[in-house]
Amino acid sequence: MDINNFQFSDGITMSIFAMLVVFLILVLLQMIIYSFKFLPQDLNGKNKAVTAAPVAAPAHQDNDEEDRMVAMLTASALAKEEYQGNVKVKSIKRIG
Repeated sequence: MDINNFQFSDGITMSIFAMLVVFLILVLLQMIIYSFKFLPQDLNGKNKAVTAAPVAAPAHQDNDEEDRMVAMLTASALAKEEYQGNVKVKSIKRIG
């Protein structure tokens, strides 16, 4: 392939080859990223088996304000489906 005699078909061939190289590299990267889930997660170099211990729920939650906000948003979203118009939450009462 000479640069002085470069034809349209040579450009098409080079473009297809370049796209194939790019897609092969993308597939290779996808397989590398997929294989990360099989690697151990321990950063200290020890090969410990990961076991999930049950965690007891705290008796009192410190994020009560966040819970209230979630309750307001959930109630307004559910009421919006039923009523046509704006919905205003006036109060929140814990029932459980």
